[in-house]
Amino acid sequence: MRKRPYRARSNEEGFILVIVLLVIALLFPLVLAFNSKVQLNLTQAENFRNSVQALRIARSGVQGAIGILKTSDPTYDSPRSPWATSFPALSLGQGILAVTIADEDGKIPVNNLVITSSPAGTGAANPAAGAPATPASPTVATQANTNTPVTQTVDKDLDTRLRALITTLGGRPEIVDALIDWIDADDVVTGSAGAEESYYLPLGYHCKNGPLDSLDELLLIRGFDRELVIDRNLEGYLTVAPTDGKINVNTAPIEVLQAVLGTQTTSLAQPLSDADIEDLVHYRDEHDLRAISDIMAVKLSQGDLSKITPLIKVNSSFFTVTSKYTIGKVVKNVQAMLRRSGSTVSIISWRES
Repeated sequence: MRKRPYRARSNEEGFILVIVLLVIALLFPLVLAFNSKVQLNLTQAENFRNSVQALRIARSGVQGAIGILKTSDPTYDSPRSPWATSFPALSLGQGILAVTIADEDGKIPVNNLVITSSPAGTGAANPAAGAPATPASPTVATQANTNTPVTQTVDKDLDTRLRALITTLGGRPEIVDALIDWIDADDVVTGSAGAEESYYLPLGYHCKNGPLDSLDELLLIRGFDRELVIDRNLEGYLTVAPTDGKINVNTAPIEVLQAVLGTQTTSLAQPLSDADIEDLVHYRDEHDLRAISDIMAVKLSQGDLSKITPLIKVNSSFFTVTSKYTIGKVVKNVQAMLRRSGSTVSIISWRES
């Protein structure tokens, strides 16, 4: 047989293999990047969808709270009122909705500390009508952003109560001076612990010179640190709602009752003792106070009742609704302050985050 001559194997096959491997090596990162981009786009689209859904459901939680307040008896409010019920978290869609309603009339209205009126003394801006106030000597200042002269006075009784509350919580009572300066319109430093523009500018912001819009502002004011405001819950005893200044004895924390009814002021020369306040709290925890006269069941004398009557009430007008919806990693919060008048409920502030 004829022998086929030996031929050395060509390097072409090896070269092609190397080319294929190089192409794969080049395409693999591109494929991974493309896949990552697609996954990122899908995740962003899902988060956007969840965000829109979460915000809508959180808003609906506020509307549900409004419906509850409309049907609630407005003549008195207590921890046993329908709106005060601890609502269980609701499973809606693929997420969880949590709604809470807080009474603002059971707290001390911090903005009422400075009373603002026109130079002629007509049309007080705060506190609201009906609020018991004992003003100090008036000062004339210029209203921020309007250049309108106004007369401002400090409610000395409220000043005393705030100092008593802060002392109870372990804080320094003199920091109320800085709170006054934050709210009033002038640039005059109040007391030894006050603070005006010259103090805040080096910190990178201005003195408000106006009422607080949120209790978060407290952390900006000299002397009001996180330990006092949050850890010791000062923010839980104060409100920025424009209440009439009277405290709902059914819903007020004992710390608030001690500051309002247990502190000697011009309008309350003989405050209630700690024992009287504890008896009042114990009684209201078991019985709804549907009228001021019901407090007589706590065995307070008629004289004591007549003294504290201008400072208290049994119903509320202002409420804060917090609605939170969680779906996956998306969380949406809606906080609304509501004003109830009879069966009518209106929104006076709205925050979304």
